[in-house]
Amino acid sequence: MRRLIIIIGLFVLLITSGFGQAHIDARGLGLCNAYTVTSRGISAVGYNPANLGHNEDLTVSADLFDFKMSAFNNFMSLALFNKYFTGDRNGDPFDWEAEMYGETMTHKEYFLSLIPSDGFAFGLGMSIPILNVSLGNYAFSSGLEYYQRNSLPRGLFELMLEGNQVGQSLSLAFSQDVLLVTNFGFSFAIPFEKYNVGATIKYLAGIGFAGVDSSGGAFSTQATGLESNGFYRYTRAIGGNGLAVDLGFNTRKIGDWQYGIAINNIIGFINWGNDDNYIAKNIKLIESLVPVRNLLQIPDSAFSASTLHTMNLESVNVTGALANSDSLFQLRAEDIATPDSIRMNYPAIFRMGTSYQYKEDFILMADLSVGLDDYYFADRNWRLALAAEWIRFKMIPVRSGLAFGGPYGREASLGTGVHLIWFDADIALKFLGGMSFATAQGIEFGINFQFKR
Repeated sequence: MRRLIIIIGLFVLLITSGFGQAHIDARGLGLCNAYTVTSRGISAVGYNPANLGHNEDLTVSADLFDFKMSAFNNFMSLALFNKYFTGDRNGDPFDWEAEMYGETMTHKEYFLSLIPSDGFAFGLGMSIPILNVSLGNYAFSSGLEYYQRNSLPRGLFELMLEGNQVGQSLSLAFSQDVLLVTNFGFSFAIPFEKYNVGATIKYLAGIGFAGVDSSGGAFSTQATGLESNGFYRYTRAIGGNGLAVDLGFNTRKIGDWQYGIAINNIIGFINWGNDDNYIAKNIKLIESLVPVRNLLQIPDSAFSASTLHTMNLESVNVTGALANSDSLFQLRAEDIATPDSIRMNYPAIFRMGTSYQYKEDFILMADLSVGLDDYYFADRNWRLALAAEWIRFKMIPVRSGLAFGGPYGREASLGTGVHLIWFDADIALKFLGGMSFATAQGIEFGINFQFKR
């Protein structure tokens, strides 16, 4: 049990580094991403480029400093961790076999029921804009996006808590995705009398990616011994050329109301693993700063690699293990061929939103969004976000929002800032998978300083 506590504790520490998605500034984070209509200037890039057409609200803007990080797992919260892994009131180990108060299941059965069938997922990521400037209806943007997501099979936790029961088969399928991409974008909006349309064209320079593109097999205990046929294929590549296009539309104010629609990455792809791209041609300079090939285990002369890992056990018992302990686990790693070029589609997201402004007191916002793909930062579950921004004292705005659905189920956010004549400073915190710090399964933090005029 102590080993399980240590493993889960390490995972909780690891995931506090973030979980990546499309870039959003601290104001949008404080509004729980209900940003399809209200984003302005350089903040509109990546959300709804049509909002650049509202240059009567903001003519020039530039990011002076902008940073976002987030963290998420799919079942562990601080409250759950404190309940089961910090002991009882006297500090003694928790009794996992005891029945829950008023229930017919034990605490161990309840804990296992919280782990999704596809396993324990956790991730980390970061978004760092490099140079972002908007002037009138036009904007130039660049930044670095890092994304990582891992999952461990549910069977691993069943094995730790219940042991290897005879005849029970435990799945060994797991996943890993790592993505590091720089992007350079040009955005513009075309204003009309009653509405704006806009677009962003982005060049995606892929630095590297790694992923388990196939895994499976099972571990079981039979009367004759332990058996396993687990496998996973691990593919890596550096140097990617890609393109992405965002489209947006919004209305001018209709009374106190405004509406907008956007599709991010309606066209989006990266071709990996060849030498005909910016990153590959400058790989020596990049590796003088970060040893990308070494980190991804790619040979010096190659731009991609794929390895098939297998773990085979067949009727392994105590007698056989003592007689020949060297062959107890038949672990093999075999390098296999990879295509000359690996094409990756960049996830697309559809958004629509509305806002209502009451005089100079507050703005109410609502956004409905869904991923057209189901990987990386996109999710095919619909997400509804509701937010409010109190603007009566323009120097110190206060923001808050709630969201339901999407990849996290429930979200809540808080944000504020200091707005001077030509300078804005904003900060925000969002809870993922829960409505408070104790019940949340992740957090997202953002801070940015912006020049505006």
